[in-house]
Amino acid sequence: MNRDRRTTLAVGVVTFLALVVRLVELGARVAHQDEARVAYWAYRYMENGVYWYRPVVHGPFITIVDSWVFSLIGASDFSMRLVVALIGGLLPLAALLFRRRLRDSETVALSVVLAAAPLFVYYSRFYRNDLLLAGFMLVAFGCFVRAIDDRRPALVYLGVAFFALAFTTKENAVIYAVTWVGATALLVDRRLLIHRVREADIGPTIADLRGRVRYGVREWWPHAVFLFVEFLAIIVFFYAPRGEAAGAQPTVGDTLADPTLLAGLVREATLGSWTAFVGHWGAGNSGSYLSAAGALWPALQTGALFVLVFAVVGFLLDRYTGERPRDVVAFTFYWGFASALGYPIAVANPFPWEVIHVAVPLVVPAAVGVAAVGRVALQGLRDAGGLDALREGSPTLNRDALAGLLAGLVLVMVAAHTGLAVYDTSFENDQNPDNELVQYAQSSSEMKPLLGELQEVIRTNDGTDVLYYGDNPDFDGDELAGNESADDSPPADLNWFRRLPLSWYFEADGAVSNSTDDAAAFDRLVRGEDRPPIVVAFGETDSCGESYANVADIESSLSGYERHEVQRFSYDSGCTISTMEIYVDENAVN
Repeated sequence: MNRDRRTTLAVGVVTFLALVVRLVELGARVAHQDEARVAYWAYRYMENGVYWYRPVVHGPFITIVDSWVFSLIGASDFSMRLVVALIGGLLPLAALLFRRRLRDSETVALSVVLAAAPLFVYYSRFYRNDLLLAGFMLVAFGCFVRAIDDRRPALVYLGVAFFALAFTTKENAVIYAVTWVGATALLVDRRLLIHRVREADIGPTIADLRGRVRYGVREWWPHAVFLFVEFLAIIVFFYAPRGEAAGAQPTVGDTLADPTLLAGLVREATLGSWTAFVGHWGAGNSGSYLSAAGALWPALQTGALFVLVFAVVGFLLDRYTGERPRDVVAFTFYWGFASALGYPIAVANPFPWEVIHVAVPLVVPAAVGVAAVGRVALQGLRDAGGLDALREGSPTLNRDALAGLLAGLVLVMVAAHTGLAVYDTSFENDQNPDNELVQYAQSSSEMKPLLGELQEVIRTNDGTDVLYYGDNPDFDGDELAGNESADDSPPADLNWFRRLPLSWYFEADGAVSNSTDDAAAFDRLVRGEDRPPIVVAFGETDSCGESYANVADIESSLSGYERHEVQRFSYDSGCTISTMEIYVDENAVN
């Protein structure tokens, strides 16, 4: 078996293991409230066909694709996360796109880093856009690099497709484009500096760069129009309004019936979406830079510390050793470094998933660092007599063998720590507030068995399944009581958000819901003929000790119901309502 095949096989094995880790017990964790709200609207889109871009949900990719998944295999926590898990599990294959620029050992190391970093594993098992955005951008960049190496236009088209898909996932795709421009400028500057040091005249280098640009334009310009149309078609397909989307006309259906509306549809999907994005997220971080950076650092440290360390090692080794620095290593390091500096400014909410965009570009220099340490370990122990010395029980080792032994020990320790961190963050403590990758709106694990019981109750009940009660004067509006038909598509009112993640589970189970904030009306409903088997209400106080309309008002009406208390949040964030009370009719359970 030749080296290329061995490398491909090794990357394939790593990818298979990555898929297994991401798919096992994928539906075991209770839905995070952010997962629940987006999954709910994906399910509603599957049912009613209504969609138009709303920045609060981010890009349309995950909503539209998951609606297809739900229609094929049903709605559940497993199917909700399946697309993200598959893409995250297949991401190690992207390492093969860089094999012309990396050694075989570095290519395999790159696949391992993408497969094993705790940050990537956790958010490959989480229903959000961030891993998709970072993954699509890495693949797009890899396709462009490979297209230059192989001079294959098909790879440019593939790269543009992934680049466009990245823009359908989340708005900060714009940041990637900016960092790419900056990284390219730094590469050009580095080349000019190197030539200035060696030749004292940068004229030939500038002329060479101009020649390369002119050649590239001559070679690729015939494809420019088609590439633009490809990019635009993907953007319009996902961002175009669908169904009876009030205030977002024309829709896809309108345009199919009347093709003269195509220009308006394209304008709404592009300029209309851009205007909505800027209006909602354009301000970026409104707080201090240091507070945002401090909030992001724990997740980066927990989920990708070895990526950061090895990225610095790999970048420095590639820059200062060997024949010449490699562009792909320098470019990805600049890309990641700029992201690390820029994200505390760009993000409106410094939540842990944002650091994915810092770690993903650094995987290339990190792979170079990992492979370099691995080569030292193998070379020292294999070629410098280290293995013979160890086998023969020699009390001394030469310098190369000792370096190899230490390098091997470092790799073993890093591998062990990474494996334990993956198990701890993604499996054992995936809902624990002490886990820095867990954002505060993660509901408690104790809810999962109860949800299975509620599902059975809903499926066997005929009539109203769920009755909500409660309000909180600290917010505008009645927090649980509201119009059940008003939340078919985002955005929703505050009362609906306070029901999360139950809204997702009850919708997927086909529950019929009702609500009230009046204790007398509640009493009539639970004593009437259409007695709801499930009642949901707030606990008695919020995390600041404020009382409000809650279960204390209705306790006397709940005879025959079994009470369950669940945590709405992993930990308090402001004056949140930490607990929710769920009452189940004892006769319905039996």
